[in-house]
This record gives sequence, structure tokens and C-alpha cells, in this order.
Amino acid sequence: MMLFLLCGAIAALTLLWLLWLWAREARREGQPLRAPLLLAGVLAPLLGVLVYLGWGYHADTREWLEDYAALRPVAAELVAGQPPQALPQDIPPAALVRVLQRQLVMTPSREGWYALGLLYSQLGAPNMAVTAARKTLEVAPESVSARMLLAQSLIEEGEGRMNSEAETLLRGVVSEQPTHDGAWMLLGMGASQNRDYALAEQAWVELLSRHDEGEAAPVLRRSLAFARNQLANAPRFADVAIRVEVEGDVPPGGSLFVFLRDPDNPGQPLAARRVLAERFPVRVTVRGQDWLQPYPGADQELVAGARYSPRTAAGVDQSEFEAERVPFGGEETRVILR
Repeated sequence: MMLFLLCGAIAALTLLWLLWLWAREARREGQPLRAPLLLAGVLAPLLGVLVYLGWGYHADTREWLEDYAALRPVAAELVAGQPPQALPQDIPPAALVRVLQRQLVMTPSREGWYALGLLYSQLGAPNMAVTAARKTLEVAPESVSARMLLAQSLIEEGEGRMNSEAETLLRGVVSEQPTHDGAWMLLGMGASQNRDYALAEQAWVELLSRHDEGEAAPVLRRSLAFARNQLANAPRFADVAIRVEVEGDVPPGGSLFVFLRDPDNPGQPLAARRVLAERFPVRVTVRGQDWLQPYPGADQELVAGARYSPRTAAGVDQSEFEAERVPFGGEETRVILR
């Protein structure tokens, strides 16, 4: 409120000063201002204020100005690389993000961009955290903390999956700092989501070599056991193929969906792939990236199936033909669309 009153007082004084200059110059020219002109000089700015308040005033402007006044010192400390001395405990991170962004426009710094990336990560906005982390790396390309922030944000942006850029960043960190636990942890988790169980096993073994007796040891052991179990089961599904044949009038050229699933679980299939069936019969190979869930154990029964629509853009729920599910038979399983 005080800020609005101050701005209003400054605007009023400025208006009076301008009117005085106008009247003075008019007298010098021998043409004194008439009352209607003076009244118009007062009413025109007032009309502009009314138009602004009616149509141009943003409801959040007051809140933004209050946040800026309260948090600007904190943002300045973050930009300068200093820990904030008096950060309120109940401060909304979104408010600090807005103020910090404004401060970075005026005085950009590596520390400020890094702090902004952390705040965006806290707010659950990984795409914005990626942008802030890239800004940090532009200033300090060798910064380990900035590379870690970018890798973590990329993984969060991919909902847990690790893309090639994130993996390259993390491998670079562990090559420079072989005992960097954070980088190994992200590698292990990202590799598990990517079904790269060899890399996941390497990460969990590395972490257990230093934390075998720590609080995290049970979780690390379970993660290592899971990775090794998946590696052991992977050869069984390395060259899985489903041969789809047809009976009756089934026109080719549409969307074919093949899948493997647990016969007792009606939910998401274990693996699924969609292809364009240009002709029948067709042999569809189920690849590693087609697995939606972990590899099942050797003693678990599986069934193979297929669904088909003659329309190329149809979804699986729009399929008009369906094959009877048959037991999974190793390298190639035959199903028949009807």
C-alpha cells in the first residue's frame, strides 16, 4: 500500500509540475492558458488512470510488487553466490522464482541461475529447471553441480527415463570424480528405467562398495538383486517374435498391435508393439524398448495376443479383429486374427 501511495504522490507532483511549466511557457508567449485547457490537462491523465484501473490493471500486480520489495535482498544474495541471511520459512517458492528471474535479467550469474534451477525443480517444473541449468553451464561449463542439476532435470523431464544427454553428463562426472555418489545414484535409477540393467548393476555395485554398512545398504542390495535378476531373464526375451496369421476377410494395411501379458493380470501388458501390417502373415519382433514392465521370471506363464484395425491411425481400443491368446512359446509364437 505504501508503494502505491508513493507512486501516486510522485505522479501527482509530476502532473502539477508539468502544468506549471505549460502555464509559464504560455505566459511567455503572451497566450495565457484558459481554464478549459487547464482542466483538460488535469482530466486527461486522470482518464488514463481510470482506463488503466478498469482494463489494464492486473490483479496480481500488487502481490508481485509486495513480493519484489520483500524478496529482492534475498534474490540479490543468491545472484551474488551468498547464502541468504534471513530467508523466511513460509515463503512460497513461486514468489522467489519470479523475483529471482527479474534479478537475473539485471545481474545474471552462475550462482543465480543454479539457484533458479533448484527452485524450479522443487516446484516440479523440470523443463524450466533444464533451461536454468543450461544457462548455468553456459557460464561455467566445467561445473559439476551444474552438470548434475541438468542431468537430474532431464531425467525428471523424462519422468524417470535417462536420455543420452543425461547419461553423457553423468558418465563425465563419474569419470572425473569416481566416488561421486549422487552421479552413481542417478545413473543407477536412470539405467533401471531404461532397462539398461548392466549399467544399473555397475552403479549399485559401486555404491555398495562404499555404503555396504550404511542406512541405504538394504535399498541398494534390493536394487542390485533386481538388476541381476533382469539380466538373468533378459536372454529369454532377446529374440521374441509373434507371427500373426489371419482367417477370413482381414484386409492388410492397418494398425497391428501385438503383446505379451500375464494371463491372470488384466491390466497393462508386459510388452506391446504397434506396427503397420502391409501384408499377412507378418512376423513382429518384440524389442527391449517394447517392454512396459520388468521381465517376468522363468516360472511365470505368459500368453501372446494381437489386435488389429484396418485403419492406419486407429488405437488399440478401436481394433476390430482380435486373436485368441495363446501360451508364449519361446522364440516365435503363432497367433491367428479372426
